[in-house]
Amino acid sequence: MPHRATQERIFERVDGKLKVTYADVNGVGLPYGGLPRIIMAWVAAEVMLKKSKHIDIHRSLAQFLKVLSMTSTGGEKGSIKRVKKQFISLFSCSIGHHFKDDDKETIETLSLTRRQQYWWTPLIETSSGYNGSFIELSDEFYNHILESSAPVDMRALHLLKNSPMAMDIYIWLTYKMSHLKRRVDISWVSLKAQFGTGYASDKKGLNRFQEAFKKYLATIKAIYPDVNVELKYGFVRLHPSPTHVPAKTSSCG
Repeated sequence: MPHRATQERIFERVDGKLKVTYADVNGVGLPYGGLPRIIMAWVAAEVMLKKSKHIDIHRSLAQFLKVLSMTSTGGEKGSIKRVKKQFISLFSCSIGHHFKDDDKETIETLSLTRRQQYWWTPLIETSSGYNGSFIELSDEFYNHILESSAPVDMRALHLLKNSPMAMDIYIWLTYKMSHLKRRVDISWVSLKAQFGTGYASDKKGLNRFQEAFKKYLATIKAIYPDVNVELKYGFVRLHPSPTHVPAKTSSCG
């Protein structure tokens, strides 16, 4: 997802032979920053815990913000308006996966939800019952979470929430370590294509990206000390490592 607000309606990143595209299909804006990343991890954790496509967002936004360890504030720049915008943007966009190599080409489009409903003011119980704020996940997205989620620690995401790139690197590392069996080398150029939104495409941009990656990795290692990553000239080397938290006791994202 974009690190910062953008007027673009299409956002693309590349991971090797895979291109991932976020598309603003409803004209509500693309999700950006740390908040939708935390929301996505929270939704994945709810699915893994409750095994349901129906995600309840509680009876008041203040309660939901407490779940996300955020203070409920109103106004133009308050948390209530920011959460509302990011929820709608995140679960209104579609995600495309385009895989291409010499032998085959595969294109998939994923809709995250079948339906969304939000109440952003206090509700009064009526004779028809309570039908508050919720997300109804699409079958494809629900199954993807069940089959592909990796254990992450929500506390780590909260600590990193002011740096979307650091959050992405943390999630990527713990996902990699959930299935990595042997060491793997990934070029700086490939990493920049995956994580380096906002950095120029020239050598100077690559150098700035490397500096940022090294800084964020140091922060991540302070939180996730067991991750075994070596920074080399021209590439980053990943060694098999424990996931940050055991799968049975972790939140998933």
